[in-house]
Amino acid sequence: MNIRRSKLFLFPIGLLLLASATGCSTHSKPQISRVAESLLESEAEQMLWEKSEREQRTLESNGLVYADPQFEGYLNQVVARLMPETVPANLVIRVKVIKSPYLNAFAYPNGMIYIHSGLLARMDSEAQLAAVLAHEMAHCIQRHALRAFRKYRNQPAYLIAVQQTLLKTKGLQKLAHAMGVTGAMAAISGYTRELEAEADRIGFEWVLRAGYNPKAALSLFDQMLSDLAADGLEEPFFFGSHPRIRQRAENLQNLPEPAMIDTLASNNDRQAFLAKLDQLLIDNARLDIRLGRFQVARTSVEKFLSIKPDDTRAYFLLGEIHRQRGQRSDVQTAIGYYSRAIRLDPSFAAPHKAIGLIHYKKGQHDLAKKFFESCLQLSPDSPDKAYIKGYLKQCTISEES
Repeated sequence: MNIRRSKLFLFPIGLLLLASATGCSTHSKPQISRVAESLLESEAEQMLWEKSEREQRTLESNGLVYADPQFEGYLNQVVARLMPETVPANLVIRVKVIKSPYLNAFAYPNGMIYIHSGLLARMDSEAQLAAVLAHEMAHCIQRHALRAFRKYRNQPAYLIAVQQTLLKTKGLQKLAHAMGVTGAMAAISGYTRELEAEADRIGFEWVLRAGYNPKAALSLFDQMLSDLAADGLEEPFFFGSHPRIRQRAENLQNLPEPAMIDTLASNNDRQAFLAKLDQLLIDNARLDIRLGRFQVARTSVEKFLSIKPDDTRAYFLLGEIHRQRGQRSDVQTAIGYYSRAIRLDPSFAAPHKAIGLIHYKKGQHDLAKKFFESCLQLSPDSPDKAYIKGYLKQCTISEES
């Protein structure tokens, strides 16, 4: 049995054990008092917390968490601003970022919230961030995982199918192996429709009290739906599903209109927020490019350029988007962006190699040779050194024949 199959095998076994641990205890005492029932719920909740901590250790040991202490600190400052006065003493809300371009945010019952870099890259304001975080905080504080567990504990086949969907999705195999039952329930299935609506209502109140516009998330959801439609995407996570995003938007639309709150963030607020995202926008754009999600990658790069208009890496990535997309008009556009990157930083080797590849593909081996040689001169210890030398050899053979 290979590693992948063995992990899939362990997933249903763990789920069934979790279900039976609570199910058997409940059925063993059909006539139980409210106190006893409360105790059983506490035992089930403790089990969910322990399972959550094991899953989180797996997630974080697999290099899936985005390492940026300063940005992580900013996220937790927003959480502190949103925090209600009454919170269970043993519940500490924390936020970390997962390196994934897919749209998602989910909370474990023990207070750990994970938000994907892809969802952050879609945001334009701190108010949008606050609306998403408040919703996830509500799941933790209202103990939704325990309440939803009663629904899913007898549906192991459903959750197994959910994980298999992740395994089949490009770029998600590593996360699928790391994410167990509790994470899958929160990140993919979501909680019941009633609990999701409750989290929106409670989160709305916290966002409003903190001074944000709680309906700012509506513009975020509209943009997400537009992106998914433009690229023909349907993602496996809760925030990547057209019906579920629409449901979240409807939940917010049906809540009372906040008084004395600006409905639109100022451009200064937007720029300040994007400055906080900074490097994440570039890093997430690279992830989108690897998945062939060129339009959303371009949007992230353009956001980055709005705060750092002369960044050579950003223009290189715009060149990569057009070169790899490969449409008829893309070649000259890509060369234009690469050339701008070179003008901004003549010592940057990567665009030289990229232009060389374009000329090589067009059969212009004399031009390709010039750019490949420039690349090696600028970066003699490049990891691609042997690869580039191979192209140079072919260019030389072409010139001699």
